[in-house]
Amino acid sequence: MGRTIAPYSRQMLQIEENLSDFRRSLRKSDQEIYDDLIRTAKLQVQAGVMASLPYPIDSMILSMLIETKKEINELKKILTKIPDK
Repeated sequence: MGRTIAPYSRQMLQIEENLSDFRRSLRKSDQEIYDDLIRTAKLQVQAGVMASLPYPIDSMILSMLIETKKEINELKKILTKIPDK
């Protein structure tokens, strides 16, 4: 018996292809941010595989949000160490 759904990594690539027109319509600077977000989602592919969500975009977006929140938290830590004037 074969697989009934495509592997998660293949589904991620399909989503990326489906959003190619969206990406192309973004400003150049926003395209770079978009590309960073896609790379972030790909870094968390193992978590997406385990999530077993019917829509892989959900786990991709959650992965992007997690990484973004980590960066924000790190920046907050740095800012708290800067003395007030």
